[in-house]
Amino acid sequence: MLAYDISKSSSQVKMSCNASESSGTHDVACQICRTPRHTRSNVWEHFEQALVQVDGDLKATCKYCGLKLNTKSGTSSLRGHIANPCQGIDSCTKKRFQASMSKQPLEVDFVFDPQICREVMNKFIIHAEIPFLKLEDPYLQPWINTMQPTFQVKGR
Repeated sequence: MLAYDISKSSSQVKMSCNASESSGTHDVACQICRTPRHTRSNVWEHFEQALVQVDGDLKATCKYCGLKLNTKSGTSSLRGHIANPCQGIDSCTKKRFQASMSKQPLEVDFVFDPQICREVMNKFIIHAEIPFLKLEDPYLQPWINTMQPTFQVKGR
């Protein structure tokens, strides 16, 4: 079993292989150098960074249950494993992962607090150096009303 590192560095991965012809015993050694893909998907947080070769295929090992999954066609099988059948992952981590893969927001009871909203908005305005006069723009309040109709912007 061979191991390959798929970390986010740009180092080269070197593999050697032996090929034999069916009519003879010619062994041909070949060097294959390739740069590993960058692991952009957050699914890789749940798998070991070192890939292992099983039956000629590179496979990722689940950190929770140790199952080795094929990575040949991308991360779909990895996502499916973490989202559903993995028995070793705790339910909180599984729900968080499923929510991160979904385009739907988390089902958490949201309570709007105008005081917190005002404080965060003030921090943004000061940090971005937005003139306070912009708070009196006639298009600001209608825009905020689309997000939270009960919030009223206070001027200077």
